Amino acid sequence: MNFEPLYELKNRLENIAVVGINLAKDDFRLKRAVEQLKEYSTAAKVFKQIYDMGNKLISTDDEDKCDLFLDLLALLDAVLCTQATTYSGEKPQEIKSIAKTKDFYKELHYSELSPLIYAFTENGGGRLFIIQNAVDNNSEIFNDFRLKSYMINGLSDKYSEIVNLATKQLKKQRKEIIPLLKDGFSPRGGKEMLARLDIISHIAKEDENDFYKYCIENGNKDIKEMAIDALKYSQDNTDYILDLTKIEKGKLKNKVFEVLSYMNDSRAEKEWDKFFKKKPLENIEYLRGTDQKWATDYLNDFIGVYIEELKNRSLKTAEERRVVESEVAKICSVSFNKEINKNLDYYRELYPYNKYEIKKILSFYIVTDLNKEITDLIKELARKYEGEFLEQEFLISLIKDKPETTYKNFSKYAGVGGLEEEIKKLFNSLFNDNDKRVSKNKEEVKAREDFRTLFNVIFHIYYNEESKEYILQWSNMITYNSIQIRLSGFDKRWYDVIFELDDDYYEKWNYYSSYNTSIKRLYNPDIKGMKEKYGAFYYNIVLSRIPYSEDIEFLNKLGWKDYIDFLKGNIDIEKNPSALASRIRYINYILKDIPISETELKKQLEEIIEMDKKAKRVSINLCKDWLEKLNNGAKVKEL
Repeated sequence: MNFEPLYELKNRLENIAVVGINLAKDDFRLKRAVEQLKEYSTAAKVFKQIYDMGNKLISTDDEDKCDLFLDLLALLDAVLCTQATTYSGEKPQEIKSIAKTKDFYKELHYSELSPLIYAFTENGGGRLFIIQNAVDNNSEIFNDFRLKSYMINGLSDKYSEIVNLATKQLKKQRKEIIPLLKDGFSPRGGKEMLARLDIISHIAKEDENDFYKYCIENGNKDIKEMAIDALKYSQDNTDYILDLTKIEKGKLKNKVFEVLSYMNDSRAEKEWDKFFKKKPLENIEYLRGTDQKWATDYLNDFIGVYIEELKNRSLKTAEERRVVESEVAKICSVSFNKEINKNLDYYRELYPYNKYEIKKILSFYIVTDLNKEITDLIKELARKYEGEFLEQEFLISLIKDKPETTYKNFSKYAGVGGLEEEIKKLFNSLFNDNDKRVSKNKEEVKAREDFRTLFNVIFHIYYNEESKEYILQWSNMITYNSIQIRLSGFDKRWYDVIFELDDDYYEKWNYYSSYNTSIKRLYNPDIKGMKEKYGAFYYNIVLSRIPYSEDIEFLNKLGWKDYIDFLKGNIDIEKNPSALASRIRYINYILKDIPISETELKKQLEEIIEMDKKAKRVSINLCKDWLEKLNNGAKVKEL
């Protein structure tokens, strides 16, 4: 016997329990579920009882509806329990536990779901925070079946951030979510329907092929474009796609040919050849996603011919060089992630025409698959174009060599061996991209460029305290996720270069928080003296700008206790009183987390109040309030 209608009825009743029993009468899905049991009502007395109770529930307005609802749900549970089996076939089989799997069901109270239901359905403030907090700290909650319809409702939210979060979570669901996504779907709809289709194609792939065709034949332009893209999942679509090439125009036609490149069919190659030759350097981008061999071969032949023609061209004007630079960029964007024959040879030839793109690709190759071929090419290019491949050489050394070898060979680019003052000047150059305006000395400009190149690589490294490893983190040019490469180590002498900065330069870091974060990520507590160096470094930074909670959190991790001059920082109170007011307001939010003694805080408060006796400001009033409480015996954590 098929018990699916019973399970469907149970599911509808549980949904009614969430939204309210009074809505049962108007729930067409509940009516449909009850009607499906009509043929079962003659099979057994208990099924007739369930069918009759269901009909009464959706037709009555009696006050005892709640009792009827609970009786029906209890009866359904009992029947499904007695009719269920733990085995198939003739013999019982071992029951496999799922308790340790990622799909283990965790029963949640409705009160735990209600904030998210509110966030996905209402218009009030704070909703984005609710959803993001659940994503970060309680992501399994999105697997609760009661939440799924509300997540779908969130796709129509007026705030794109909420739509994006809902989309991301729905894409993690299994195929069981697809009927809900298709329920009420309109191919003529707007952004909500577009998001639904996106989720369906992401989850179902080729399994919803007929649905994609329905969207193409009945949808608006945006829906059609996305549905056409989804045709790439099935090779059975070749004929259908070929027909589309004859009827679609403009942007949609380009999308059709993009999808055609996914088809393993000689007819696809023939049609693509016609399409490509009309506008080669524009249409080449539509080969970006495919991994079909014929497409790779086609692209390979084109690049080879292009390079030979380029060698014979004379680029006399800046405009001609800019055009070629753009063409090479397009070729690179399509070719770098494909098995192109002799691709390294191609990049060797194309390098003079777009150095930036080629070097970016070569760095990507180094961090994804460092081999002898790529190493030899970098050595060759570094000899031919002296000083232009520092990033790539440094990356190879970090991955392949011992830490001390890397330091020995590359520390000179960080100013090591020169005067300490020169290192400070080089570090300061991180904040100034206009080196040519700063100095006309080519050697000086080159030294600053090399320093930036070196440290922009170093700032891609972080120390994992749990595994006690240094990790090189690089962007994946294909997926845009990060690539993680374990390094054999990181010479501690690099830290000496970083901490050559002195007070004159700390203020510069105020505007370059990304560098602050990068240095923080390098923190290694296992190196003697690091706590003290990092503490002094970051405390000087928070003296020069407004301190934030993450600053104090990190300083507390370092065990920093020396909060002298913390309240006023490096602010000249007489010249810039408004800056002090702003600083005090921010400190008010984090004061309880700062390990400053009551005595030291009172001293600083008295100093500020004495310096500002004449002016009446909010910050000073706050300082007076703190001082009064401290004098009455309050602790810092109580302020």
